Amino acid sequence: MKHIELLGLIQDGKKVIDYLQSIGVVELTDYREHSGLNKLQTSSSVAAFEQSLRAAQASYAVLNQYYPKKHGFLDMFKGKKDMPEDNFRKKSGQADEILARCEEIRSLNAQISAIGLEITQTQAKQRALLPWLDLDIPFGHKGTDKTAVFIGSFPSLYDTAGLHEKLGQFVPDDKGYTAEVFFSSKDISCAAVISHKDDSDTVVNALRSLGFILQSDGESGLPAEKYEQLSKDIELLNKKRESFTEAFKEYERLHDDIEFLIDYYTMQIDKYRNIEKLALSRNVFVLTGYVPADNLEFIEKIEKKFTVAFTVTDPGAEDSPPVLLQNNRFAAGVESVTAMYSLPGKGDVDPNPVLAFFYYALFGIMLSDAGYGLLMVIAMLIARKKFKLENNMRKTVDMFFYCGISTVFWGAMFGSWFGDIVQVIGKQFFNVTVPSLALWFEPVVDPLKMLLYSFLFGIIHLFAGLGVRFYMLWKDGKKLDAVFDVIPVYLLITGVAPIGVSVIQEVSPALLSAGKYLALAGVLGVVLTSGRSAKNIFAKLGGGLYGLYNIGAGYLGDILSYSRLLALGLSTGVVASVVNMLGTIPQNKIVKGIVIIVVFVFGQAVNLAINLIGAYVHTNRLHYVEFFSKFYEGGGRAFTPLKANMKYFKIREETANG
Repeated sequence: MKHIELLGLIQDGKKVIDYLQSIGVVELTDYREHSGLNKLQTSSSVAAFEQSLRAAQASYAVLNQYYPKKHGFLDMFKGKKDMPEDNFRKKSGQADEILARCEEIRSLNAQISAIGLEITQTQAKQRALLPWLDLDIPFGHKGTDKTAVFIGSFPSLYDTAGLHEKLGQFVPDDKGYTAEVFFSSKDISCAAVISHKDDSDTVVNALRSLGFILQSDGESGLPAEKYEQLSKDIELLNKKRESFTEAFKEYERLHDDIEFLIDYYTMQIDKYRNIEKLALSRNVFVLTGYVPADNLEFIEKIEKKFTVAFTVTDPGAEDSPPVLLQNNRFAAGVESVTAMYSLPGKGDVDPNPVLAFFYYALFGIMLSDAGYGLLMVIAMLIARKKFKLENNMRKTVDMFFYCGISTVFWGAMFGSWFGDIVQVIGKQFFNVTVPSLALWFEPVVDPLKMLLYSFLFGIIHLFAGLGVRFYMLWKDGKKLDAVFDVIPVYLLITGVAPIGVSVIQEVSPALLSAGKYLALAGVLGVVLTSGRSAKNIFAKLGGGLYGLYNIGAGYLGDILSYSRLLALGLSTGVVASVVNMLGTIPQNKIVKGIVIIVVFVFGQAVNLAINLIGAYVHTNRLHYVEFFSKFYEGGGRAFTPLKANMKYFKIREETANG
């Protein structure tokens, strides 16, 4: 990574930023070296662009509600749509026009939403009328010259006879009234009570005693008539909503335009945020940033386009340059795995070349079915061939391609081809006993052997991490630290390994004896060197013993963690074999053939999906916890150049770089 400083004429400032955004190789930094220079404030412009971006995104979401843009599973592999630079400039001039169309979409949707709310409110009014539909007098009817009418509800269950009986407890016999219940349920009874006007006060007091709630609707008309009118209102509102919805057809073809608008405003926001990083005088501007060392050829091109002066230097010791990982396709496939943990820090090496080999190997051991690996390889080859893969997607495809190759290898070594499908077909349909297809051994038959080899693979993996640590220390001139921190651990673990194996199975006396001497040498090396930074002999000894404890406990746990290689490898093969067995249940060979095909396709697909996730997660875990802890610090920040950060389109490189 190189540090650059560019000086140019003020009238070329925006054009230079546009050009840097089009080539996408420079990360701008905030220039604050000279207080005499000015800074542009672009926050108001950024805020305006952000508001327009939100409007475009909202209208795009609305449009997709009514006319969804079809996206298939394979679309994720197709990448962004190409847009020539001339088309981009033409579309940029239409941004305000497209934004106006977006506002029309939002306005139309707001009207539809308002109608929907009105329909909901009208339906609520209808539901409120349901208990009153049998009432044959208007809600607002108060009686005649000689009668008083009370229409309302009780918070209890009554029928007409029961209500009369209840009212009789409060109204004397000489008072004239009548009551009728026309709707009742568990929690409410709707009724109309008519009394002589002279007796109305007595009846009202009785009704209040029973919790009577007077219907407050004073509108004229019968409830049934009002209900019917509301139904007509709802019908009219639905027709109105349908007409507005139909109007959306006018905007059905705007998906691509709005996608462009989203990309356009995203670019403008990025550009104006970076303009704030420039420093200005009356006649010139200054910008600083970082650029990868192999992308410096753009300097010659920009010097031909504009009047500028460049300074290119190496980052200083006080600088914190960004990280841009550059590897071949084999190692680049696992860059996303490293990035999820942390990018390399200032003193780190790029771990991906070493990580890649072990990642693919351990993934293959965990999945360990050659049939599954073959499917992965074929699928990734098709993706490579048929689709325009973006950079990150291409790396992901490469990662699973190499994982698939590793899975084929280890599956063949362990004799698993979609479980034991070859043996099952041979036995069930041809009455032929097919021998084991394992080129090495079958973990299902000899799990103890697989467990021991899992520990061995783990030790090799950990030793590789320690080897990287040795290299880093040696390269930094800390040669004694490299020897004292790594070699005793190698000796200790190498010596303890055969001693540990001897607990499970017999080990040759010579190997056991050699192991004891190596372990003793490792113990002495750890005790004598781990506390070397202490000032007195007792502190050194204490530090050495503490270091021995940490190494013993830590590495024991790390090595045992590799037993997951056995667990996941067995689960893949066992479940695949169970799936095959389920397909052989029918006795009739024709039925059995049909069933085994159906069960095989569905069951193996599910098993592959589940174990793909398991292998991915646990392979990551072994590297994050066991491997990286031996040498890797991380803490780097990603290289984020000013570029056309577009989601849906990409400007053709040949025109953008021209």
